[in-house]
Amino acid sequence: MDAGDSTHPLPDNHHGLHYMAFMAHISRARDSRRYLEIGVSQGHLLSHIHTETAIAVDPSFQISFNVSENKKAVTLIQAPSDTFFAEYDYEALANGTLDLAFLDGMHTFEYLLRDFYNTEAISSNRTLIVMHDCMPLNAEMADRDQKRSAETGVSTRFPYHWTGDVWKIIPILQTYRPDLRVIYVDCPPTGLVCVTNLDPHSSILKDCYFQIVDEFRALKNDLDAIGAMYRGIEITSSAVITNDHDLTLYFGG
Repeated sequence: MDAGDSTHPLPDNHHGLHYMAFMAHISRARDSRRYLEIGVSQGHLLSHIHTETAIAVDPSFQISFNVSENKKAVTLIQAPSDTFFAEYDYEALANGTLDLAFLDGMHTFEYLLRDFYNTEAISSNRTLIVMHDCMPLNAEMADRDQKRSAETGVSTRFPYHWTGDVWKIIPILQTYRPDLRVIYVDCPPTGLVCVTNLDPHSSILKDCYFQIVDEFRALKNDLDAIGAMYRGIEITSSAVITNDHDLTLYFGG
């Protein structure tokens, strides 16, 4: 069943600024000096980011854009994100604490959960973590299997859009981390989840990792469940955010 069915509260589309334009604006407006990107591929988004230092992590880079644009230094780490967090010292690489992060790695919720709590651990309460693909527009793109998603989604309005089930990070954070400030933004193609008020000393998600995985593996990955997720959030216009001179209203200082 495609998005737009009247029995489910899924939006027909995300109608805001494209996520790359939004991220470019946020990186400039917040004067982000140290940036981390998980899941870089060709480097298209990375080329739009304004920062002094960027650390980019991907298990298999296919860089075809100028990722050094608007930056003083870029470090490419060709490794899975779990390896990066286990073996590399972010603060030493970036010469300071993380300001802005974009998480777009493996599209299954347990991977994103690890990327989130590992990123939070190298953050400050001023850091902004942005997660991609967490607001799917139909059940087909949310399939955990990318090949099956492509096969079943080819006849929908969103062919070859694959988010996997990373949408589950939304109810996970609502349940286990109500202390976080979470803004859901209407950036196409598949929304952005922006998280601030971070606590690098929090170990709840890591300590409860297997409990969370078991709990949310049991949560169905279907249109009803995705619809329930949407009923539990309020989506903010990206245009409203980018037109406001005071981004601290949304993302803190």
